[in-house]
Amino acid sequence: MEKKFKEEYAKLNKEQKLAVDTIEGPVMVVAGPGTGKTQVLALRIGNILEKTQAGPDGILCLTFTNAGVSAMRDRLSKYIGPTASKVLISTFHKFGLKVIEENYATLDFNSPPKVLDEKESVSFFDKILNENDFEHITPRADTARYYRDLKSIISFLKREQISPSDFSESIKKEIKNLEKDPESISSRGEGKGGLKKEVEKKIEGLARSQEVAKFYELYETGKRENNFLDYDDVLENLVKLVQASDDVASEIRE
Repeated sequence: MEKKFKEEYAKLNKEQKLAVDTIEGPVMVVAGPGTGKTQVLALRIGNILEKTQAGPDGILCLTFTNAGVSAMRDRLSKYIGPTASKVLISTFHKFGLKVIEENYATLDFNSPPKVLDEKESVSFFDKILNENDFEHITPRADTARYYRDLKSIISFLKREQISPSDFSESIKKEIKNLEKDPESISSRGEGKGGLKKEVEKKIEGLARSQEVAKFYELYETGKRENNFLDYDDVLENLVKLVQASDDVASEIRE
C-alpha cells in the first residue's frame, strides 16, 4: 500500500479511523462540509482492498456530481496508486443510466431510452401544454410561466413514488372531505348554508392541482411513448430494476 495512505490514515481522528477500519457491513458517516468525507471514503476503499479479497473492480463508489467523481479519483490515486483507475467511481445518475441501458428490456423499453436534457425537457413540457386544454397552468401571455413549478412538483411526486393516478385520487378525496365537513358550512351571513369562502378557495386551489395531475399523467405517458427518461426517472428505474430483477441486484452486489 502507498506510503501516502499510512501518512493520511495517521491524521484521522478516532471516529474517522473507526469508519475506515470497519470494512464489513454498512457504515453511516454523518459529517458536514469540509470535514473529510472524501478522505475517509478513499481511505476506507484502500483499506478494503488491502485487508480483504475484494479486487478494485469489485468496488463501487457513487457521488452526486462530476466534480465529486474527479475529487474522489484524484484522492484515491494518491493513496493507492494506479489501482485506483480500476475502481468504478461514478455519479448516481451515470451509474443508474448504465445499468438501465444494459437491462432496458426488463423495464419494457424496446431500446435503450434517451435522457432528456434541459432544453429538450422544456420543449417536451411546452408541447404537452400547447396540445392539451388547460385552464390554470397555461397563461396565454406566457405558456411556459409555470415550467419550473411543474417540473419541481413532478420531481417531488416521483421521488415519493406517487403516481399520477394516486395524486389525482388524493386531490379528489380532499375535495370531497372539504365538501362533506360540517365545519366547511357557513352558519351566518349571506352565505349561510353554503361553503365558507376560505373553503371555496381551498377547493379552487385543489382544482388547479387536478390540472397538474392531468399534466403529470400526459407527461409520463408521452415519455414512455417516445422512449424518453428524465433525470428523476433514472434513479426511479434503477430502484425498479433492483426490485424486479435478482440478476441485476446480484450483479450490483458483486
